[in-house]
Amino acid sequence: MKNQEICLMVKKFLSWRENLYKGLNARRETVIELLDALSSNQQAASVVELSLNPLFRRDYNSLYKGIQEFLPPQTDDKYSEQINSLLDAVSFTIPTSKSRPFNLLGIDTTPYPRPYSATLADKTFIHYPNPIKGNKPISIGHTYSVVSALPDRSETGNVPWTIPLSGERVQAEEKAANVGNKQLKKIFKSSSFSDNQLSVLVADSLYSQRNFIGEQVSAKKLSYDYKSQK
Repeated sequence: MKNQEICLMVKKFLSWRENLYKGLNARRETVIELLDALSSNQQAASVVELSLNPLFRRDYNSLYKGIQEFLPPQTDDKYSEQINSLLDAVSFTIPTSKSRPFNLLGIDTTPYPRPYSATLADKTFIHYPNPIKGNKPISIGHTYSVVSALPDRSETGNVPWTIPLSGERVQAEEKAANVGNKQLKKIFKSSSFSDNQLSVLVADSLYSQRNFIGEQVSAKKLSYDYKSQK
């Protein structure tokens, strides 16, 4: 790789880092160092162990405060503004496709079993595949809804790559499809996705519900495609 190409990549990275820094509401330095520690992690098996990474120069108390306070409360008037700033920073990493005239997104839920966490709030029964024949595919814990951008493989060297845009916990009284609707609305309200470019969503049959499809069709921005869970 030529020095000129390396300099261009470094310039783009610094620009992205600056956009991300501006998109944070509070604890900016702490969050940036936490991301550096996470990106270079080779041995930490838990979040708190990231505070031992040499790139994280603060203690574990700062680590937790950074996670809890980098966004304002959802009731704050600045919450939507901060979300848009972060989405813009993340969207900057999506390579522009020369052959695909649309944004390709994927949505799904991922389980996080916590059966032994006695004090964890809002635990519920979750779908969790069990490899042992005859056992029910369930566990106890949390479920998270994740929306990701799926870049064109021709732009990533044919390497599978997903760029998470939104991740929210599905509370016990909520449905994953409803949470997904809220996430997509936030994404399409951001400046990175508010133009007239078509967006295509890939999902499994869980999202074939009438209320989910109806919400997205009414937005007039989404071409819907779903696959069987088989």
